[in-house]
Amino acid sequence: MKNLTKLAIGLLLLTGIIFTGCKEVSELTDVKFAANYEAELDVTVAPTAGDKSVTGAFSVSETINPADNSEYDQYLDKIKGVTINEVSGLVLSINPNMTLTSTTIRISNESRSTSWEYINLPINIGSVLTLDNDNGQWDVVEQILMDKTSFTVEINGQADVDNGEFVVLLAIESEILANPLN
Repeated sequence: MKNLTKLAIGLLLLTGIIFTGCKEVSELTDVKFAANYEAELDVTVAPTAGDKSVTGAFSVSETINPADNSEYDQYLDKIKGVTINEVSGLVLSINPNMTLTSTTIRISNESRSTSWEYINLPINIGSVLTLDNDNGQWDVVEQILMDKTSFTVEINGQADVDNGEFVVLLAIESEILANPLN
């Protein structure tokens, strides 16, 4: 009976060592890489129908396919996690300078959505739109990238001019964790 107990304890220890070793070996084969995505949103501000005040409305969207990044596509079925490092918006061009009186930037797919809102934000060339994680928006973008499907980036709202245009470069910088053995 003592030998049987020793054998059982030995097998349990050996099993624990093997599973721990397999996990460590699996972690040694993890691959991390940058997966960055950009969309240029060409915005045309047009007069708001029937509105006598000087305001203009706009709405533009672009679709991003995360698999357009060759490494992301290569490890598509092996992705273990996504970390968002930065989400940013940069005004590349504008005519004339304007104030975004009420604006929303949204990133979404079929099952998830997150957004940033701006009220009375003056913009000009080089203006940076802060797309922070104050309300967990980056966490949702991580989940969107983990869904491994195309997603939409959009900007819509109103400006204090009724005729103008601007271009916003929306950029998402992420780090992907994958394991080719999974």
